[in-house]
Amino acid sequence: MPEQFTFALNPGSLGYRVLDRQDSSNCYGVVWHSQSGSNWVAEYPDTHPGSGGGIPGFASRHMAARFLYRYLRPQSSGRRP
Repeated sequence: MPEQFTFALNPGSLGYRVLDRQDSSNCYGVVWHSQSGSNWVAEYPDTHPGSGGGIPGFASRHMAARFLYRYLRPQSSGRRP
């Protein structure tokens, strides 16, 4: 089964936006290639790529995008530390 996402250049920032294949207004996040290594980084939407909020270590752009597509951003429980 093919993945239901596609790539688009991320204007004004790093990498590629991961978009829903059927509805391009639905963005799963951004994937970009790390400058400090040979890894791809996955970042959820609403964060600035390269600001330290990403998940590094993916071997390819496609694997980083698949992670964003399959795993939704964790939601806060509302509990205080």
